[in-house]
Amino acid sequence: MLFNSYEFIFLFFPAVLGGYFFLGKITDRGALVFLLLAGFFFYGCWDIRYLPLLLASILGNYLISLLILKKEPGRGRNLAFLLGLCFNLGLLSYYKYLDFFLTVAGEVTGRNFPLLHNILPLGISFFTITQLLYLVDCRAGLVKETGLLRYSLFVSFFPHLLAGPILYHRQMMAQLSDKGCRRFSWENVSRGLALFIIGLGKKVLIADAFIGFVATGFGNAAQLHLIDAWLTAFAYMLQLYFDFSGYSDMAMGLSRMLGYEIPVNFNAPYRARSVIAFWQRWHMSLTGALTACIYMPLVRSFRKPGFWKMTLASAFTLFIVGLWHGAGWTYVAFAALQAAGVTTNHLWKKTGQSLPAPLAHVLTLLFILVSLVIFRAPDLHTAKLVLSAMAASHAMLVPWDALKTLPWQEMAAGALIVALAPPSQELVKRMSLKPIYALLLAAVFLFSVLHLYQISDFLYFQF
Repeated sequence: MLFNSYEFIFLFFPAVLGGYFFLGKITDRGALVFLLLAGFFFYGCWDIRYLPLLLASILGNYLISLLILKKEPGRGRNLAFLLGLCFNLGLLSYYKYLDFFLTVAGEVTGRNFPLLHNILPLGISFFTITQLLYLVDCRAGLVKETGLLRYSLFVSFFPHLLAGPILYHRQMMAQLSDKGCRRFSWENVSRGLALFIIGLGKKVLIADAFIGFVATGFGNAAQLHLIDAWLTAFAYMLQLYFDFSGYSDMAMGLSRMLGYEIPVNFNAPYRARSVIAFWQRWHMSLTGALTACIYMPLVRSFRKPGFWKMTLASAFTLFIVGLWHGAGWTYVAFAALQAAGVTTNHLWKKTGQSLPAPLAHVLTLLFILVSLVIFRAPDLHTAKLVLSAMAASHAMLVPWDALKTLPWQEMAAGALIVALAPPSQELVKRMSLKPIYALLLAAVFLFSVLHLYQISDFLYFQF
């Protein structure tokens, strides 16, 4: 069941919204239990076989968190946290990285290790890192609320469960303990609905328009020439942004309608003028989480954290950010490129020089464009073919067939939005009750719903 599906929009969410606030008037605990069960039902709709995995992850982490909190700060607490780290990374590695590790080991040793061909459980990367952050806070002594009900709901809260944004317990637990969040609010519903509609339009009307063109381009990389290679790369750049930011907008909108605030995940990333600024604007909840879990502990571990040590910590963090997305040499290359980019960024800043803003913007976009070609390609050979075509190593033919299939209107609209429009959350804040805004949102919703005859998964589900 997808956010961009008839059953979710017209059946599941209205039932959850109505049931939650109805129960909230009668019993606070009952409303929370109802929302928890809704999250489990939502997850089980994908593949009921993996619901026990989610339940086991929640229960295992909850018990480990109690063990950590029971220990005094020091060696005992650190060992308990290490147990939690091994539990979560072991679970994630088994499903996401083990086959890749076995493949690499086979290439190094010359042996043929049998692969498991595990299907990646939906959302495992997100609910695993959410719980790891919780254990980090437990070790730091920041956790006060330890009830199983609220903890389970914090992890399985369905708007964020499958593809983020990544939640911090400090923000979410406080809201789950606030009975005011169980009171219906027209303000929350109107603002949340506006965010949901904007996200739905991003996904259905813009991102999905590029599916066929991008798939054809990367599927026929050997036949690409200069123009269609650049168009393919640029189309994917837009597709990924509108797909993932659309999901994040919908998640924030659904949460807001239910009375909760979750983190903003995007802040006009394609307007960034450096690699560092890009990652401060793209998938902000992930960048923030790994900064807190990796970068800051690394910096604190240095006795004298000078420039080179802090640059190394920054590069390593960006490498993990890249590698977090998947197992494969393309993801390793993407991760290494991000680490190299942020290192170059720091070195340039150290010189005290500055580029003209337009040039800095163009160079950053070019770096991201090249990175995303590697990120999207099924293998390094395909990535090389696309990048070679972009470098005009083939004859500079005009690909008329490709130009005919390109969704020009969506590309023009997408380019204008990323260049000029305010971020979705800012746009909703500025909206007044004027009828024109309601009419525009109604039009976007109507056109989006009419395009739901071809429902597609969100791209970040594969990560």
